[in-house]
Amino acid sequence: MMDHGSNVHLKDEIRDYWSERAPTFDESTSHKIEDQYGLPEWQRFLRTAFELNDLKGQQVLDIACGTGEVSRALTSIGASVTGLDFSETMLGFARTKLAERDWRFVQADAETMFPLADASFDLAITRHLAWTLTDPLASYKTWLRVLRPGGKLLVVDGNFKGTKSSLLRWRHWLADRIDTQKRAPGTTNKTTHDAISSRLPYRKGLEIEELSADLQSAGFVNVRPVDLTRLYGAGMRGHPLPERLRQSAERRYALVCQKP
Repeated sequence: MMDHGSNVHLKDEIRDYWSERAPTFDESTSHKIEDQYGLPEWQRFLRTAFELNDLKGQQVLDIACGTGEVSRALTSIGASVTGLDFSETMLGFARTKLAERDWRFVQADAETMFPLADASFDLAITRHLAWTLTDPLASYKTWLRVLRPGGKLLVVDGNFKGTKSSLLRWRHWLADRIDTQKRAPGTTNKTTHDAISSRLPYRKGLEIEELSADLQSAGFVNVRPVDLTRLYGAGMRGHPLPERLRQSAERRYALVCQKP
């Protein structure tokens, strides 16, 4: 584990990196939830994961909510949502997007969640955050703290560093061959991204088995996988074929677990 000083410095770098990306964040296929196909699949996925027909009356915490796309899906099925993010810039975009929804925000570090009170939420969700945590166990214990007894946590993530199967590599290869409008990634962003990633606890990649074990170490119970196939299959029909191939070629997974 890193010493406190370097840990704080790394968190600042992470916040600045995502703040810089905020203005174009919704242009990313992996983050934007497209309305015609993506939103219905997200609604179905959330109901399945939380084992609820709708989320009316549920107090839900969207951890690292970014520009509010997952919050948008949650509120569309009745949830009362609190979006938490470390980046003021991200929250600015989310506030505009969700102005007419049952949504409020907290600017806070996902590791400490100050000033959220204990046992404040029925449900919590986070997408693409776990692999970036600077102190995963401390974060998971905090997430446990803010949930009510019996409350559920849904983690959508993936192993974006690990070795891909030949099928997944073929999908990436094919996407690159048929994508005539592929844009080169920004050099500065990639350099910063790689520099940050190299110092994270999960820098070698986060397998579902490791995440499950870490959540249980933090005190969560009833940890189980939730199928993501439709989200990155049928839910991607509104996007160009190359992007659909790329999204289905990532080693994504989801886990849901519960506070005792």
